[in-house]
Amino acid sequence: MPAPAPVVTGISPKEGPPGTRVTIRGENFGNSPRDLIGLTICGCNCILSAEWITPNKIIARSGPGNGKGDIVVITRLGGVGGCTVQFRGYMETVGPLKESAVWVEEEISSWGRRALTTTAMQQQDPLGLSVEDSSKSLPDDQMNEYFPHPSSESLSSEDFLPARFLLKHHRGTSFDDLKAGLSHLQRKVGAHKEGQLSFLKANVGAVMDQLDTLCVLRDKFEMDALQVRMMPTISLEQSIEASRREADRLFKEVLNRRDNADAARNALSAMQRNKFLFMLPTSIEKNSMKGDYDLIVNDYTRAKSLFSDSDIDIFKKVFEEVDKRIDALIARLKTHLTTMPCTLDDQKKLARNLASLDGENNHAWNAIEARFKYLLESLTAPPEKQPENLLSPASNPPALGANAGNQNWQGELPSKVQVVEDSLEVFTFQFPELWKLGQAYFSGELQVEASPGHNRLFKDMVLKSIKTLCDLVKENLTVPSGTLTPKHKSSSKSSTDFGPWLPHCLTEMIILYNSLRGLDLPSEALAQVNSLIQDLRFHCLFVILKQTTDQVRMLYKQENWMPDLQSSTLPGRQSSGLVTSLPSLFEGKITEAVTLLKESIFVNIPGESSVNPILTNPTVHSQYGSLVQNIFHAFTQTLEHLSSSKEVQSASPMFLSQILTGSVPSSRSSSKKHPSENPLLLILSNCLHTRDVVLPSVMKTLSSLTGGQETPPLALAREAAVNSLSTLDRSICEKYLESKTDPLVGTIEPSMYIGEFDWAKLPEKSATQRGDLRPYIKEIIANLISVNCEVQNVLPSQCQRIQSYIVEMIAEEVSRLMSCIPNFNEEGVLQAHIDLTFLRKTLAPFSTPTARAFFNEAIEAIPPLENDKQKRLLEQVFIGIEARMRLQLLSLTSPSV
Repeated sequence: MPAPAPVVTGISPKEGPPGTRVTIRGENFGNSPRDLIGLTICGCNCILSAEWITPNKIIARSGPGNGKGDIVVITRLGGVGGCTVQFRGYMETVGPLKESAVWVEEEISSWGRRALTTTAMQQQDPLGLSVEDSSKSLPDDQMNEYFPHPSSESLSSEDFLPARFLLKHHRGTSFDDLKAGLSHLQRKVGAHKEGQLSFLKANVGAVMDQLDTLCVLRDKFEMDALQVRMMPTISLEQSIEASRREADRLFKEVLNRRDNADAARNALSAMQRNKFLFMLPTSIEKNSMKGDYDLIVNDYTRAKSLFSDSDIDIFKKVFEEVDKRIDALIARLKTHLTTMPCTLDDQKKLARNLASLDGENNHAWNAIEARFKYLLESLTAPPEKQPENLLSPASNPPALGANAGNQNWQGELPSKVQVVEDSLEVFTFQFPELWKLGQAYFSGELQVEASPGHNRLFKDMVLKSIKTLCDLVKENLTVPSGTLTPKHKSSSKSSTDFGPWLPHCLTEMIILYNSLRGLDLPSEALAQVNSLIQDLRFHCLFVILKQTTDQVRMLYKQENWMPDLQSSTLPGRQSSGLVTSLPSLFEGKITEAVTLLKESIFVNIPGESSVNPILTNPTVHSQYGSLVQNIFHAFTQTLEHLSSSKEVQSASPMFLSQILTGSVPSSRSSSKKHPSENPLLLILSNCLHTRDVVLPSVMKTLSSLTGGQETPPLALAREAAVNSLSTLDRSICEKYLESKTDPLVGTIEPSMYIGEFDWAKLPEKSATQRGDLRPYIKEIIANLISVNCEVQNVLPSQCQRIQSYIVEMIAEEVSRLMSCIPNFNEEGVLQAHIDLTFLRKTLAPFSTPTARAFFNEAIEAIPPLENDKQKRLLEQVFIGIEARMRLQLLSLTSPSV
């Protein structure tokens, strides 16, 4: 079936020279590139450059067509199409000042100016319009007929005629375009004239001075001619003669100076032979500016060996100047040697150069003392005064330490942590250079002999530097010395503000320790750093677990009361009911803390035994168990806090009698959004899930820090957690039963006597009228179904436990009410037997021995049925009620049945 013909409805751009990229839009361009078989623009075949994009869009390059023309698209099924728009092609003019892909010939006249060319390629339109194709212009024969007199359309011709130019190049140009071109030409002419006038205005003073000078010269020449009355050539001849005589005199003086020149030449030859010495002061200054001190030392040593003992006065004077320059250089080098900051290589070079220049041995030791002093000043200086070129911005600590509850983590780096970061960076950069400089001094690398007493002094410098760093880290991170004992807890309290940064600082200290081990330092120095690392480990352990305790204690703020189905159905960790995200958040906090401890504290450092020192410290073990116990207790506190929250208090039950009597709780009248499930049941489910599922997983995670074994302190923490969660389970269950039982039991008596009901005045009913329960029995069953449904949705495993307690309360209340009824008429006795028999049978799945005893007491309080007719009637009514309330009976079936 043929397709509709293609139609071109829009193009962009609408004109351009050959090779213009044209976007063609329209309809029915085919369903694929194979459908496009032809494309012409202004009569030129452009299918080779065509690119099919969509059925409504094609991109192609225009051909060498000139003037306006159609764009025709040809498809395989639609055939030749049409168009509603046209494209205008033109040949673009290329001049000497326009970018072009071809070379534009330029003709240079003999006067140095660029001549105007007459070629079409170089022709520039004075109107600022594009020159059209000459093929559409009038033939030359016809042009000559219109203009019989000599004329030309060339701008450079003397016979240039504007009319002929317009017919030649702008025959198809519209009148509006010609007006725009005229305005363009006027602006160009005005700008050219304005440029000449502006030049004259800017230099009017100089032009007037030139005119005045010319006038003065003319007047002076005329005045001289009147006074002297002689030809100017005579005066000129006299002047030439005087010049010749003066030239002879000057030449004679030159000959006289030749002898002096020979003498000077001999002196210069001597200076050239000893140029090295005479140029040495300048060379010293030049090489000193470039910092090439080795070359100065070599030149000075050479000059000293050659000219130091010379008796020639000129050589002595020059050598004195050289000594002055060397003395000044030595003073500068001493200053540079002890001025910090200075790189290690520069100090070594300066020390060697000074030793070569003056032969003293104390320069190297001065460099060591200067670097040691600079190291101590950098460590003890305030952060803003530390050397900027040796410090870089503190790197971010590991992401495991980040937590949403820490404000310092989200904001700026704590100032004390920043001090530690900067100090570690300064020490890491400067201390190895101090040590290497000392080693170079004692090994003779600096070309001097070390003094005997400097060895002990240098060791003291090393120990003092490391002790200063360790004291600074302890002071800023409030790290107690030794292990974690109760007296150290208060000192570590403030460090919890930047607790996430402590593992990062510990990692930096371990990195520093590894770098120091490669320097072959004394054992006392490494022992100080190792001791600080152990103290940091103990401190981080306490801070991280203390911070985890604080985070767990505040988890109640993240409770959203939405069941977490994923946590309830994890493989191998199925929960007995619905749980919220709180237990998983609790487990995540502990996992995060354990991961952070593994990556920082429980990482063995080189030279340490395979067993981490923390694992072999009984005090730390005990503290570790106490801190873990505090975390478990904090989560129990979180659940207790939630059980007393507004969400729990506002979730009060509503029963039928409360609605009828208007005693609706005030919290229900508000528009506050309540949880979809009963919050107390969710808390109870979280408690049981944590005790039975989460706690074993958490203990396995915590035991991974102690070699995968549950140590006695951890066992005590687990036992305490189980006891606290069990106690909380009983407390929450009692609170839930109280919230359900008191309103439910309290509605029985009002519902029994609603409508001024009296057991002794119950009217006699016919056989068809009998057969229904009293409203209070139906409400008891409906309320129990409501509670049963609520518990089954959240915590099915506790349904029997909760319903049994509620049934006991109901049975006790019904027994009390039946015992308080003074009189029954015959119809009242029958109705009471129907109600109690059905209620006792319905609640049998949840009845305990206590509940059954109360039901028996209630039935005994009712007068017995007098004859067999009433008993048969009771059985018939009972069968009918069971049939009508079969759904309610099934709803109260015990899950175990």
